[in-house]
Amino acid sequence: MTTQRSLRPLTRLLAALAAVLLSVTAISGCAAASGRVGPRFLVDDNPSAAWEPVHIRIRSLPPGQLVTVTATVSQGSVWSSQAVYAVPADGMVDLATQAPVEAPFTGADGMGLFWSLANDSGAPATSADTWGESSITVDLEASIGARTVARTGLHRIGLSTTVRSRAVFDDGVTGSLFEPPVRATGLKPAVILFDNTDSGLSTGGLIASQLAALGYPTLALSTYGSAGRPDPGHTFAAETFLSAISWLRTQPGVDRDRIFTFGSSRGAQLALWAAVAFPNLVYGAIAPAGTTGLICNSPVPSPVVTLGGSWVPCTTGTADVSPAAVLPLGDIEGPVVLGCAGNDEQLANGCTWLAAGRKARGEHVGDAFVVAPDATHVFYVPPYTPLYLASAHAQATEDARVALWKAIAAALSAPSSLPGR
Repeated sequence: MTTQRSLRPLTRLLAALAAVLLSVTAISGCAAASGRVGPRFLVDDNPSAAWEPVHIRIRSLPPGQLVTVTATVSQGSVWSSQAVYAVPADGMVDLATQAPVEAPFTGADGMGLFWSLANDSGAPATSADTWGESSITVDLEASIGARTVARTGLHRIGLSTTVRSRAVFDDGVTGSLFEPPVRATGLKPAVILFDNTDSGLSTGGLIASQLAALGYPTLALSTYGSAGRPDPGHTFAAETFLSAISWLRTQPGVDRDRIFTFGSSRGAQLALWAAVAFPNLVYGAIAPAGTTGLICNSPVPSPVVTLGGSWVPCTTGTADVSPAAVLPLGDIEGPVVLGCAGNDEQLANGCTWLAAGRKARGEHVGDAFVVAPDATHVFYVPPYTPLYLASAHAQATEDARVALWKAIAAALSAPSSLPGR
C-alpha cells in the first residue's frame, strides 16, 4: 500500500523537473524573442551560380576575437584557403566589406576564399571542367582558437549544368552552339567566339558557356579546323567566318543586327579583323590579351587570314606597334572591349598594342579598356575560381578578370547604337 510519506520524494522530483523545464522554456523564449543564437553563416544565395559572386557573412561572433574562416573543396584532391578576421563590435564579419587580418589576398574580397583555393602539392588549377564547368561544394568553417563555431556548405552550380550546347555541322560551319539556360523574350545579341586559338589551354568552351549563362547565344567556331584536325599553319579562311555569321543570324532569338565577335590571345586579332572587315555583319568586338593588328604566322611568314584564297595584309612580328600595323578600329559601329596584362608571358607588349588600338579607335560610347599592369596572360577566363592563377600575380589577375567580365556584360547588355534600333 502506497503511503503519503512514500509519495513525497516523487512529488519533490516532479516539482524540480517542472521548475527546470519552466526555466529552460523561459530562457529559450527570451533567446528567441531577442534573436540571440550561436554564431552562424549567412549566405544570400545557396545554391549559387559558378559565374556569380556570393555574399557571405558570419553573425553572432564574440566581439574582439579573431575568427578563422576556412574554405575547402574536395574535387580530385583537397583544395583549401583560409583567412583570419577581427570580429567587430556588432559581432558580424562581412567577407565582402571587411579586410582580413591575415589571408592569401589583401583587402576586402568576398570571393577571395574561392579564387585563392590551393592544394597541398602546390600544383596550379588547370582543369576548366572542374573550375567553372562542374558543380562543386565549398565547405565553410569558422573557428575561434581551436573551437569550431559555425559550418555551412555552399553549392556552386557549374556552367555545364545550366548551359545547353550542341555540335554544329551546317553550311560549312564547324563548332558548338551554346544556348542560354532560359530563352529570352525578344531578340538578344549573339557572339561568335574564335575557338582553338589558345596555345595549350582549354578556355573556349568555358568562355562560351559563360557568355551563354549571361544570356547570349554563342557560337564557338572551330577556327583552325575541327577537333583533332587543326590546321598546323593557323591560317583562317574568311569564308569560314562568313558561313558562321550567316548561320548564326538565322537562329531563333538572335538579333541579327547585333552580332559580336570574341577572341582572346591569338584569337583577339581575328575578332577585331572580322569586325573591321565586315561592319555590315558585325556589330561589336571583344578582344582581350592580344594584338590590335594582324600578325603574320611565323617562323616562316604566312597569312593569318585569307580572303578568296588571297593573303590579307599582316605585320611580321609583334615588336613593331606602328600606326600602320593597327587595324582601323574606328570602323566598328558598336562597342569594343579590349584588355591587356602587364605581366603577359605570351605578349609582353600587349598594353602597347592596346594603347595603339585605342588611339586608332577614337572615342566611342560603350567602349571599355581594361589595363591590368600586374596581371598575367590568362586574365580573360571567368572569375571566382583558382583556374590558371599563378601565385605571384593571382590577385591582380583575378581583379582583372572581374573588371573585364563586368565590361563584357555591360557591352552586351547596352542598348543598340544603331539608328532606329
